[in-house]
Amino acid sequence: MKRRTLGPCSTRNSKSRFGGIKQGEDERNDEDSMYQLPGIPLTPSNQNMNHGVTFVLEKASLVPVFVGRTYQILNPQVHADFLRRKKLDPYKYRPDIVHEALRQIMDTRLCKAGRLHAVYIKTDEGVLIKVEPQATIPESLEKFCYMMSQLLQKLSIKSTGRRGRLLRVVKNPIAQHLPANSLKIGLSMSSQKAVDLRDYVHDVSDNVNLVFVVGAMAHGRIDSENADDIISVSDYPLSSVVCLERISIALERKWNIL
Repeated sequence: MKRRTLGPCSTRNSKSRFGGIKQGEDERNDEDSMYQLPGIPLTPSNQNMNHGVTFVLEKASLVPVFVGRTYQILNPQVHADFLRRKKLDPYKYRPDIVHEALRQIMDTRLCKAGRLHAVYIKTDEGVLIKVEPQATIPESLEKFCYMMSQLLQKLSIKSTGRRGRLLRVVKNPIAQHLPANSLKIGLSMSSQKAVDLRDYVHDVSDNVNLVFVVGAMAHGRIDSENADDIISVSDYPLSSVVCLERISIALERKWNIL
C-alpha cells in the first residue's frame, strides 16, 4: 500500500542502527534494566473503558553516540563540540522536542483519567519505542537523555518495585501494536483538510480508538503508513507540544473529563 508523506503537525499554509539493538529481541530479565522509573496510578475510565487514544511521535531525534566511555543521546546543549568536529547540523538533533511532547501528554487529564492507551515513539533511525501511560518522564532533559540511552541499550525500562515495563523497544511495524477499530489521523501542514479539532473529534464514533500521528522534529516531513485521514489544525505553523495540547483538550471535552 502506498505510503503517505506528511509535513509537521500543523497547517495547510505554512543511518545506521545503534549498536546492539535488534528490534523484536525478547525482553531481558529485570536485572538487565539499569534504569528504573516510578509508575503513577491512573484512574480507570468508568465508561467506554475499551476506547481511548494513542499518540505516535514520528521522526524523534534519539541518536546514540559513544562519547568518552559511555553511550549518550546526541544533544546540542551538551555535545556542541562533538557536532562541530563531525560537521553535523545541530538542528537535526533535538531530543528536547520528544521530551517536551512526552511530558505534555503524560501531564494531561486525558492520561490521568485512564483514556491514554500508549505513546509510541518512532525515531529518525527507525527504532520503535512503546511508552506506557504509567511512565513518569524525567523533568530535566539531561535525565531524560540518560534514560533513553539506557533504554536503547537494554531494550526496556522497568517500574520501580514492579515487574512491569514502562518503556520498551518493540517490533515494527507499528500497525500490529495499535488497538482494534482504530482511526489513524496524521497532522500535517500540507493537508488541504483544515478542521476545528473540537468538532472533528466530536463527530467520531465513541466506538472508535483514535490514533494521532504528530511530528517530533524541528524540520522535515514525516511518513505515516496507512493513515485513514490527514488533517490540518491551524492556519499557522504549530509546535508538536501545541498540537498535542489541542488534541488533548478536544478529547477531554468529548469524553467529559473534568
